[in-house]
Amino acid sequence: MKKTLSAVTLALAIAFTSGTAAHANTADYPAPEQSVTVSDARVAAGESVVVTASGLEANEEATIDVAQNQSAQNTKGAQSIETAANAEGVVSEEVTFEKPGRHWVTVTGDETGVVGTASIVVTGGAGAAGKGPQKLDVDRSGATTEADAAVLWGIGGAGLLLVAGAAGAVALKRRNS
Repeated sequence: MKKTLSAVTLALAIAFTSGTAAHANTADYPAPEQSVTVSDARVAAGESVVVTASGLEANEEATIDVAQNQSAQNTKGAQSIETAANAEGVVSEEVTFEKPGRHWVTVTGDETGVVGTASIVVTGGAGAAGKGPQKLDVDRSGATTEADAAVLWGIGGAGLLLVAGAAGAVALKRRNS
């Protein structure tokens, strides 16, 4: 019985003290001022988009790397476009995509470093009949991917209390029988 009580006490202590540390991660930190945007996230092969990046130094030299079907971190074999920021630290370049697939556009300033990454999906183009849908319209207005860490820890703590209560009830029943 002492082992069960000790285990339950330890589990409760962990559940309720680690929630405060997890909640600290949800603090509002200022978002970085650097960003990369594209004029259209889905284009047909042969079409162009305008890649815009802000957060660079005034007149800073920058590189736009375009990698196909790779992760944003793996730019091996990427095509590079050399450019320079304007006086406000903004880069804007037109990029044409010839091959279908997912492309990653990463903007890197010579002084600032990596400014950010954007993703573009290039479809088969006008002559790509029978190769799947050109555009998928999905209503995601009710979807959410965010959950407050305090809520998650609270649910986990309640579940832990339920398990601890069941373990205590079993231990009490064994002791009485």
